[in-house]
Amino acid sequence: MRRIVFISDLQMPLEHKRAHQALINFIHDWQADEVINIGDINDYTAPARWSAGKRAEYGMNVHQEADYTRRNHFEPVRAGYDGPYTLLGSNHGERPQKYLAERAPALYTPEEYREDRLLRLDDYGVSYKPLTYEFAPGWVATHGHARGISLARHAGGTALNAARKLGRSVVMGHTHRAGIIHETSGISASHTLTGVEIGHLMDVRKATYLGPARLANWQRSFAIAYVQGKHVTPHIIPVRSDGSFIVEGDRYK
Repeated sequence: MRRIVFISDLQMPLEHKRAHQALINFIHDWQADEVINIGDINDYTAPARWSAGKRAEYGMNVHQEADYTRRNHFEPVRAGYDGPYTLLGSNHGERPQKYLAERAPALYTPEEYREDRLLRLDDYGVSYKPLTYEFAPGWVATHGHARGISLARHAGGTALNAARKLGRSVVMGHTHRAGIIHETSGISASHTLTGVEIGHLMDVRKATYLGPARLANWQRSFAIAYVQGKHVTPHIIPVRSDGSFIVEGDRYK
């Protein structure tokens, strides 16, 4: 049986520092067969549409943010875990490329600003999948920002919409919501699709674009899954306000 850890929407340097450290401790202790990061590992604040024309647009540049993530995520993770690690493409990961293509096309070098190059993933033995990643038969991970995926009101619903579109069960991030929904069809209930949304690991207090009240239907969490052949059993792991969480009866903080 394989064990997988799913992470999404750290949005460094806006990550919840205590939750992030607890997660790294967990990865070191649990020694999963694979870690899959479903994207938005960086916020890339400066090229965001929320920053256009504001001080943030001229603040931290993308190379500084990429360096921050290398030092504070990949290096600590690799200090205690040498197993497979895969990062998926995402809307935040595409921000530097889109910003330069639209605002400074004469200076734009596509290869230099690809996320895998900015983060120097090869240095850490991290694989990169731009859109989808089939991690088990009939199951794919995708960030969830691709066109054609309808946003649902309830947690898990957007992932189920993606599963209907792709014809396979889906684990995704992007919505910052945490939920699992199953849908069964066919003769004798022979076919089941599952949509899993794994939440986020941001510090919402740093999300200034939400306004002073910081109101959002977001859930801080990540996910694990047990994989045996084509059978996948996902679990959402809620993260408390102090950054701690419980997996298999053990509390990590």
